[in-house]
Amino acid sequence: MEVPAQSWSMELSDDSDFENSVVQQRRVIQRGAPSRAHREHGERQERVEASAPSDDGMELQGQRGPNEAISHFADAIPIDVEEDEDLEEAIIRSLLDQSVQPLQDSRRVAQPRSLSKEEITGIVKAHSERVVTEAYRPIYISRANVWKTALRQFSRQKFTERTNLLYVTFASDEGNNEDGEDLGGPRREFFRLLVKAIFKESGAFEESPNGFTPRMNICHVQNGVYRTIGHMMSTIIVQGGEPPALFSPLVVDYLMTGRSFHLNVTPDDIADMELRESLKKVDTSLTTDELEQAVQCCDSWRFQIEGLPNPVNMDNKDAFVQNAIVFHVLIQRQSCYDQLVEGLNYYEVLPLLKERPCLRVLLEMPKEPSDVTADVVATLLKPTYSVPGSNKRPREELMVVKFREFLDCVQKKELGEHLNARDLTEAEKMFIPTLNPGHILAYATGSSNCPLWLIDNHDYNINHRTPPPAYTNDTTSIPHVTR
Repeated sequence: MEVPAQSWSMELSDDSDFENSVVQQRRVIQRGAPSRAHREHGERQERVEASAPSDDGMELQGQRGPNEAISHFADAIPIDVEEDEDLEEAIIRSLLDQSVQPLQDSRRVAQPRSLSKEEITGIVKAHSERVVTEAYRPIYISRANVWKTALRQFSRQKFTERTNLLYVTFASDEGNNEDGEDLGGPRREFFRLLVKAIFKESGAFEESPNGFTPRMNICHVQNGVYRTIGHMMSTIIVQGGEPPALFSPLVVDYLMTGRSFHLNVTPDDIADMELRESLKKVDTSLTTDELEQAVQCCDSWRFQIEGLPNPVNMDNKDAFVQNAIVFHVLIQRQSCYDQLVEGLNYYEVLPLLKERPCLRVLLEMPKEPSDVTADVVATLLKPTYSVPGSNKRPREELMVVKFREFLDCVQKKELGEHLNARDLTEAEKMFIPTLNPGHILAYATGSSNCPLWLIDNHDYNINHRTPPPAYTNDTTSIPHVTR
């Protein structure tokens, strides 16, 4: 079948007046004989149509393959009369090759771009102005027992039915209110203390290497504590507190998608050390013997989970590890997540995160930055000395010198050499090579991970007080850090 020459003509679009001269020149249509690529394509189409089945022996009309639209788009490409024929052929073949790409490729959702701190703050502030009402809601908190006093307030239905701005008053142990009006400072301090209480004192979460995950607590589930925690976190986010960004990525993935499977999971999502290490051994097994020994460490629980691969071999060990992680971190604690999701809908926080996935940083534990060096830590932790001439001053200066030497040893991975004379446990011997300046910064600030917010706010000083006995030795004392 010969392709008619007129089939290669194309009229200018109605908006051609808005095109520049170069674009209009490329829209000059070749009205002569088709190019070699066109002829080959026409011959392929003829062979396809000739081989197509027909019930009445007639040539099928109006039936095309799934790539019809893209093929005809290739047929109608305008070609400059002066363009090289080989270039024309390359263009046609490129378009024809693209036409056979899987359909799902065209449906891939682009990953959301990361936003700056200022952009995230602007989005949250705009949302806050929409959902937070102007009136104040008083709340009384004891510094000595932040978790219990906050839980008592947030557990009241009438309290969470309101969306007013919190007005925080701290009560002393004697029952006297602290002086000072809440112009935002007490509220922000309460939120900071509350985040720490939620993850460290509530008994609702446990920490894994990747971040915190819900801990199955039957009493908390019965009393709706996870729902209340969701209310607390939503309030912290929309009312200007430091975000509770301590969840593991797996937990945030589930909160935002609701899917238990097809998520990126690793053994480091598991908080229980024994369980985590046993799954790591299975995951890293290279031989059948290694795999059998690793699986034996899982015998105490794997037979209680229906559906796990059994027996475990080299072909299905990845599925075994992934499904075991999903069960222990997600499925086994489903009721905790359900309440947490319900609570995070307070102030429409969770819908906001789903609408803008880049805001997941408000809940997800950040990765420790690789650029936290000994110099950075020493710069952030500024020493506060006694007055010149004090008997304490020489000891304080010596302390700072030793602290700098300690930071340099940690950064250069030489700490193990200096501690060889000591009796170290196996756990200590394994941990020392992994120690980095970021860990020192986290310890000094009382954080569970390297505090990224501190790098932006240089407002911590070293005070030379004696730390708790657990952190002292015969040679030096690590100074505390106060704000």
